[in-house]
Amino acid sequence: MAEQATTSRSGPDAETAELREELVRNREEVLRLRDLLIGKDAELGVLRGRVAEMEAGTARLLGIVARIRALVPGFLGSARAALRGRRK
Repeated sequence: MAEQATTSRSGPDAETAELREELVRNREEVLRLRDLLIGKDAELGVLRGRVAEMEAGTARLLGIVARIRALVPGFLGSARAALRGRRK
């Protein structure tokens, strides 16, 4: 009953004012969360760019390693054969 008395005393204008205040708070929260999301999205874009750079660098290094490995076994085999020939 106390709630009814308070509500009846405050009237529809007070309820409207409370709803408007809540709406303002909700809009502010939406703006805050939107700004946070935009910031995180920008941060994610930077990190994706870094990953792409690292992947490109890694691909180059793997290509170099593959070429060296292709050359080294032949070189090592001939060097090993030359060294064995000298020892005998």
